[in-house]
Amino acid sequence: MGSLGFRIFLILVLMTVGVWGAAAVWTNVHTSSEVERVLDRRLVEAARMVGSLAQSQGAPSAAGQLAVPSELPAGGFKTPPRRYDRQLSCQIWSLDGRLIGRSAGAPSQPLATGSTGFSERSVGGQLWRVYTLDDPASGVRVMVGDSLAVRHHLVRDVTTGLLLPAVLGILVLAGLIWSGVGKGLLPLRRIAEALERRKADDFTALQVAPVARELTPVVDALNDLFGRLAAVRDAERHLIASAAHELQTPLAGIRMHAQIALAADDPDMRARAERQIISSVDRAARLVRQLLDLARHEAQAEAPAPRWLPLKRAFDIIEAELQLTLEKADVTIEADAALLASEIFVNEESLLLALRNLVENAVQHSPRSGTVSCGLVDGKEVVSIFVDDGGPGIPEEDMETVRQRFVRGRREQGVGSGLGLSIVDLTLSQSGARLVLRNRSGGGLRAAIEFPRPQVRFHQDV
Repeated sequence: MGSLGFRIFLILVLMTVGVWGAAAVWTNVHTSSEVERVLDRRLVEAARMVGSLAQSQGAPSAAGQLAVPSELPAGGFKTPPRRYDRQLSCQIWSLDGRLIGRSAGAPSQPLATGSTGFSERSVGGQLWRVYTLDDPASGVRVMVGDSLAVRHHLVRDVTTGLLLPAVLGILVLAGLIWSGVGKGLLPLRRIAEALERRKADDFTALQVAPVARELTPVVDALNDLFGRLAAVRDAERHLIASAAHELQTPLAGIRMHAQIALAADDPDMRARAERQIISSVDRAARLVRQLLDLARHEAQAEAPAPRWLPLKRAFDIIEAELQLTLEKADVTIEADAALLASEIFVNEESLLLALRNLVENAVQHSPRSGTVSCGLVDGKEVVSIFVDDGGPGIPEEDMETVRQRFVRGRREQGVGSGLGLSIVDLTLSQSGARLVLRNRSGGGLRAAIEFPRPQVRFHQDV
């Protein structure tokens, strides 16, 4: 795309030329008409003047001649330029067709053949505009004519004299418009220069003063964008720093227990150290997996395409993936019949990831030989898929903060990284659902995913 300033300049100039052009056309037509009318009026006045002179001299004899002025006055008009001298030609004829008199330069042939009124005729290869006046009282016919070539030249000179200043005015206006557009775009140029000087990692608010009222929304939008970019950058830095800190614990545990296992002479101590190594590896692997899940879903430009997913199949997949975790924790998963008889219209990968994290969190915070209960509550407007654990629950004041990354609340047990609920929130936001946490009256936490009622159907509805 070309220069914005040039586009504005071109638009304004074209609009100006269009308006002035329309005015010029109207002026040309109107002026030409007026000049023609004035020149015709002059012919009439000249003919009447000559007729009056003829009456004052009396009727001509057969061979008499009437004196005709060689230069007819312009009837009150200013003296014309030299090139318009002798523009008028006059002839006086008797009514029986004899030439009685004519002005200097007038042809000897009749300028007109008709009676009183205007006519146009070619005489001697030259076109004439003629006004004829018959005067029966004096017995004469007066013919006064204009050379059409001279007349057209006069009209052209008049209109040129009017239009030439208009053309010069357009050129002057074009220069003024160019200068005005340049000055008008100066605030925008200052903003562009301020952005060019800015470093890539500078997300501070743009300070450009003064700012035109029309550009204030642009500056505000840029500052809002910089604020959001700064927040994203800070969040990424916090994520990297927190991830590095979280990985230090299991890696340090692996190193420490590996050293213990190498130095231990007692087989039981060596076995405990090896089990701790496995536990630390599992914790590190879970953290890395959650980080990869989080990064993958944040990188998605748009929500994945949904489809109908049977919840029985979803929980079978989750139970199979968590089999080793369930055996290690000695925890079982129970799902009610309503849940297993339902289907949900959602992206399969997103829902499986959310449910897996909820079930895995519930397993991590349930006592040994405990049960994680999963079920479905069919409401009037929403349908909830819930996961209940047998843990200590979450203090009410921590209900919102535990959704943040690497925040575990005040629980004392479990080996979570603080990413599970963050991943659930992210995936559900892409599916049109939401996560609701509440402590159960009998102990433990209920994590429920609420979907709009039209997104869930039961087998009897299929």
